[in-house]
Amino acid sequence: MDENNVIDDVEIMPTDIVFDCPNCNHNLVVDYRAAGLQVPCSQCGTIIQVPIPDGMLLDDLDCDPGEILQQLLQTRRMLVKAENAAQKMGDKVIEMTEQVSEYRKALQAIKVRMETLQNALDEANAAQAEIDSVIARVIAELGNSNPSPYKNSVFSPSVDSTWS
Repeated sequence: MDENNVIDDVEIMPTDIVFDCPNCNHNLVVDYRAAGLQVPCSQCGTIIQVPIPDGMLLDDLDCDPGEILQQLLQTRRMLVKAENAAQKMGDKVIEMTEQVSEYRKALQAIKVRMETLQNALDEANAAQAEIDSVIARVIAELGNSNPSPYKNSVFSPSVDSTWS
């Protein structure tokens, strides 16, 4: 069997420090050089201190100047990338804030238009109800007088008709 172990698809080296997050119990693996440092849990984000293994002294973590310079340069590159990403995110937030403002204005205009249309619909319904009422009265009056459909009409039968 090989000296390295694997947890959650992460290869664990003999020099790695393996411990659990005290907040969420997520299994964490860090390089031995992180001993004593505070790091965020990759699962819950809680800042936790990496334990120092028994028998390990902080003096054991001293690096040669070349390694420190390499770490510093890599940290600077990562900082530049992070700053660029933060700038892009800030720009996107500004853009989205402007879009939200435009959407709110459009929504307000739509609400005003809907109110206008609702008022027009209410007026049309009231007018229709009035028309229906007038029609019902006319029909009722016509039904009460029961006139002959031919009275005072050119089609009215006449005794003097020349058609006979």
